[in-house]
Amino acid sequence: MRSPLRLLYIASEAAPFAKTGGLADVAGSLPHALQRLNVDVRVILPGYRQVLKHASPGDPAWPNLTTWLGGQKLTFAARALKSSPVRNLSIDNIAPIYAIDREDMFDRPHLYADDQGDYYDNAERFIFFCRAVAQLMHTWDFMPDIVHCNDWHTGLIPLYVQSDPALRQCQTLFTVHNLGYPGLFSNDKFALTGIDPSHYQPAGLEFFGRWSMLKAGLVYSRAVSTVSPTYAQEIQTPDYGKGFDGVLRARQASVFGILNGVNYDLWNPATDSDIPALYSPGNLSGKAICKAGLIAACQLDESLMDAPIIGIVSRLDIQKGIDLIIPILRQLMETQKVGMVILGTGDSGLQQQFQDAGKRYKNAFAFIGRFDDRLARQIIAGVDMLLIPSRYEPCGLTQLYAMKYGTVPVVRTTGGLNDTVSEVNETTGEGTGFTFKHADSADCLIAIQNAVDVYRRLPLIWERVMSNGMFMDFSWKKAAQNYLSLYQELMMDRTA
Repeated sequence: MRSPLRLLYIASEAAPFAKTGGLADVAGSLPHALQRLNVDVRVILPGYRQVLKHASPGDPAWPNLTTWLGGQKLTFAARALKSSPVRNLSIDNIAPIYAIDREDMFDRPHLYADDQGDYYDNAERFIFFCRAVAQLMHTWDFMPDIVHCNDWHTGLIPLYVQSDPALRQCQTLFTVHNLGYPGLFSNDKFALTGIDPSHYQPAGLEFFGRWSMLKAGLVYSRAVSTVSPTYAQEIQTPDYGKGFDGVLRARQASVFGILNGVNYDLWNPATDSDIPALYSPGNLSGKAICKAGLIAACQLDESLMDAPIIGIVSRLDIQKGIDLIIPILRQLMETQKVGMVILGTGDSGLQQQFQDAGKRYKNAFAFIGRFDDRLARQIIAGVDMLLIPSRYEPCGLTQLYAMKYGTVPVVRTTGGLNDTVSEVNETTGEGTGFTFKHADSADCLIAIQNAVDVYRRLPLIWERVMSNGMFMDFSWKKAAQNYLSLYQELMMDRTA
């Protein structure tokens, strides 16, 4: 019997242990889905304060390890996680997770930044993390076939693996979750890496006068993947490539797009204890109860039960296209007569304009300027349509959640939004949402108007569209199988 493929999965965050964004959702689900496909998986995270709460209380699995940061020799430990922060998630049912523990690097209230901005020593922190992972690979009795790295925080690892005779048998995959975060640092930090200066050049890590940890992953990994097929193509163009498009075009044969999945154990209106009523495709009565609950919670007018309510659950920034809403807000609220609920934080100017809109359109518009996972679920369950007007969207998860909850997405056709939402045919009822092509307010308004028109004029078609989305399968099982196929392809290259 053939031995299972051995996978080392490395990320800077993973739900439910540490999370700031979608990377954590992927890193918290994909390894366990791969484990169910008979992959022998180990996961490594930084030993943040909130992560080490769940580590073994006794001696670490690997104490007194050392690595170099520039000319300084640093000690660290590797600890196994032994408990979960989620009551119904047993640590015994997920892939083994280990944390790189060094107090001065990771014992902080937040992962990457505080109220004053990014931590001043993020270069040191994640250079150290990459070097510590490489050192740990020398120490334990688990030599992976595949080393799967994620985003800039792990970008140096493929080069360390490639440069080490004891490790270079491992194949490396580098996944880009968002090219907009390049891990860009000044020249004086480069010496900390211990990497030969010959790699500091345009064909290596140099990036327009500085150097990029993300670029290290793009250049030195055996293959590059992104979190949707469309995004894999987009980032090879100047419009979306963030300056890395030339690097990616040069190795386009080894750039792959694999769509993210959703953990339906956590996102399912038939079992979600955070929403007012449960429902399913066969019985949608609970969705109306969720809508009524949202209206009450947001102090909206009860007449909106008979009107379309648009929801937005998002960071408030330019990437997410949230600014496109401002020029059309008056027409939506006064002409289209819709309700709107927005949940999110970010750009202070956008927050102020949405707060003003809440006063201007009292009882029809609600803005909640914070992150609240429970309220996010209640909004996704309670609104009729979810607006996602992103300028770029590597994959996006909220549209996948929305469809499962019978909420019709209105999205711009970019990245994973393009790969997951199909345009509604109002004659046949086929499709799962409404789309627009250009990142401008006029196109966005037309898509919303089309959705509102079908909602009001064709209720049976609308209900079919809701059902179409609820029956879509974006589970991690399919994504995990696609990753396994890629791993196996990389293994074949090794043995060829």
